[in-house]
Amino acid sequence: MKKTLLIILCLLLVFTFAACGGTSDESAVPSGAEDGTENQAVEGDVFTFETETIGDEPFTSEDLKDAKLVIVNLWEPWCGPCVGEMPAIQQIYDEYKDKGVMVLGVFATLDQTEDALKIIDENGITYPILKMSREFTALQTQYVPTTVFMTGEGKLLSSEPVIGAQSYEDWEAMVKTYLEEVKND
Repeated sequence: MKKTLLIILCLLLVFTFAACGGTSDESAVPSGAEDGTENQAVEGDVFTFETETIGDEPFTSEDLKDAKLVIVNLWEPWCGPCVGEMPAIQQIYDEYKDKGVMVLGVFATLDQTEDALKIIDENGITYPILKMSREFTALQTQYVPTTVFMTGEGKLLSSEPVIGAQSYEDWEAMVKTYLEEVKND
């Protein structure tokens, strides 16, 4: 009986994490391949973008030029692990924003904007939440949450994104490592 219960619990855990793979539906922003355009957001190792905040205000990569380190967290309102890690990311933002760290949350399921606003409010999120634009598709994987680190000038700091939810301690270790790296540049 205990083995069966353990197997069931393990399967539930696997399905929970698998639920955050892929895209949810056609309401997500397309990559551009469907309309014949090419995504030019990453030239060399520099990432640029133009989009809007969840409140419909313009936001571009130019708005980040004073940041030493930018954390781009791709998440979705329907993804439990994405929402679950938001308080830890908010804590990182609160503790490191005066040290030049900027956090951006980016979501693509725009037909769930009301759900996203509720999540933001319930979790006290104050870092910018952006709508997915074509440029951000260059950072997407098949999973959320996916996180990328870059400089304020858009220089990508790692060739591999961080996939999956992280704890505050994990985020802090990464932030400290990347801040040290950009300090030495």
